[in-house]
Amino acid sequence: MGDAQVSAKEILKVFLKIGTFAFGGVYSMLAFFERELVVSRKWLSPEEFAEGVVIGQMTPGPPIVNTGIFIGYRLNGLKGALATVIGQVLPSFVLVMIISFLYVKYQEIALLQAVLKGIGAAVVGLIGSVVYSLSVKLLKGYKNILIAVTAFLGLAVFKLNPIVLIVAAGIAGLLMFRGEQPDGNY
Repeated sequence: MGDAQVSAKEILKVFLKIGTFAFGGVYSMLAFFERELVVSRKWLSPEEFAEGVVIGQMTPGPPIVNTGIFIGYRLNGLKGALATVIGQVLPSFVLVMIISFLYVKYQEIALLQAVLKGIGAAVVGLIGSVVYSLSVKLLKGYKNILIAVTAFLGLAVFKLNPIVLIVAAGIAGLLMFRGEQPDGNY
């Protein structure tokens, strides 16, 4: 994992699939990323995937696209990064255009509203799955758990700015983990 180069064509095919079938935004798409890239294809280790998620979250722009760019670059340099962007963005662009047209035209139909409610409920489940999966892999020890719980409370309860929380968590990590041997777990 990590050293073998994957073709840009193969990356594009996988990210077209992810971009077409992964609904629900950033966090639900992470479940698709993990299943396709770590579990099914074994292109990335769980640690490499977590590293990509961290980089995607802390860089400006859409986090899921940033995560894809990082992963694509890791798999096949600039060609891989471009393949992930095209794969993620093209299906979404086409689908949004079609759905927007249909929604504006048929928004009052009860069947459409029922479908959207079902999709919304599934997205909550997908997000929960990613949170659980990343928690099991990344929250090893009380220090990591303390930072995670503090960030959750800061965002959910106190409505703090996510950027401030990420910077504060980085500083806390520096202070709490300085001098420890790297273990590959973020």
